[in-house]
Amino acid sequence: MKKRIALLMIACFLFSLAAGCGQKENVPTDKAEAFTEPVYDWKKGSGEKLVIWGVYPDLERSYIKRAFERYKELTGNELEIVQIPKEDFEARMQASVKGEIEKPDILLSYGGANIEAYNPDKNFYDFTEAQWVDDLTDTSINQTIFNGKVIGLPHWEASISGTLYNKEIFEKYGLEIPKTQEQFMEVCKTLKKNGITPLYLPAKEVSMLLYQFPLDSLVENGETLEKLNEGKKGYADIPEMQQVVEWYGEMAEKGYLGQDYEKNDWDGMNDAMDSGNYAMMLCWDTWLYTDFKGNATKFGLMPAFVGIPEEGTFEGPNLGLFIVNKNSARLEAALNFITFLADPYNYNIAFENIYTAPVFKNQVASISTPQYLEAEHLIEQKYRDSIAWLRIRGFSQMDASCILDYMKKGSGLSPKDCLREMDHLRTERLAGGEEA
Repeated sequence: MKKRIALLMIACFLFSLAAGCGQKENVPTDKAEAFTEPVYDWKKGSGEKLVIWGVYPDLERSYIKRAFERYKELTGNELEIVQIPKEDFEARMQASVKGEIEKPDILLSYGGANIEAYNPDKNFYDFTEAQWVDDLTDTSINQTIFNGKVIGLPHWEASISGTLYNKEIFEKYGLEIPKTQEQFMEVCKTLKKNGITPLYLPAKEVSMLLYQFPLDSLVENGETLEKLNEGKKGYADIPEMQQVVEWYGEMAEKGYLGQDYEKNDWDGMNDAMDSGNYAMMLCWDTWLYTDFKGNATKFGLMPAFVGIPEEGTFEGPNLGLFIVNKNSARLEAALNFITFLADPYNYNIAFENIYTAPVFKNQVASISTPQYLEAEHLIEQKYRDSIAWLRIRGFSQMDASCILDYMKKGSGLSPKDCLREMDHLRTERLAGGEEA
């Protein structure tokens, strides 16, 4: 099993996955006929209350709340859900890792480099031999691997990221989906000329600059990723990263983000995209069905054009994992909870009619977004797995603050200055993680 996972990890890690990777295999097509009884052996009535930590509002997702309610109903067991503000989560986790406060039984977190600071080998249960591992899609397994081990259960919506675009606006001004970076800029020029702000950028939420989209294309080359992680190379040493920074600067300078883009935040995304004043936004397809209150059918999904690669790119999902504290006094109950969540009998109820690509091979009750289906041929050509965010040691979306500094008028910063500061922040973060 471990050898199979290691080989699969390498394959997923070094190569772009086809859009069809991880689709359902040999499962019932009639949802009513599928999984009318448990597939795995999970126990009822232990009487132990499990403590689950997660970043607010991740544990508010409808399919997670369904799963929790079903667990309590079918097992009679209780859960204590602790939702921690994003800005406090890292400090709270570090305190638990150092033994200053009690660790949770179960953690909801993204995997890969995101959990490196928590000493996973020492603190987290190894699920490599779990019976449900063979039910994970290839994309899912790639998300679960840490140091060659399956570190947690993916129980999340699998989205495809790129550029959401207003089809009605594109049709009104005779615009087609661009095929190159230059064509994307021409689309922006035409939109601005007609009084439409080309791209909504929620810059106040720094993580939404999403510079990992173009970075994925650079680190899919295993050698580049290896040198970054070994400290032999930084962002400033990669010429294409300068193009990425320059792209953000050009978008701001030409007014393609609007005059007050620095004040835009996550809460404004809904109104901006519903208003018709903006034509596009870097985002993921499932956002239209989890957060957007307007008419989702007005929008399509096209590649993200962020300076590189030339033909644009789509990014695969980042999946939230349920991770178990292997030193928990309630370890057996925690493992039982994971087995419950991993059972097709249960997760198909949780994900029923949820817009997502399958995370499990036997996931038959969820549905693909219309945007995904409409763009499927493009996604096949331009899909990249989420590598940068998951595999670059010390990576943080928050380092995009350096890009924002560069974008400000009169900043006096060069793209190289920006990248050097991003390298500095990443190096500091790595040093802090090693001390923890």
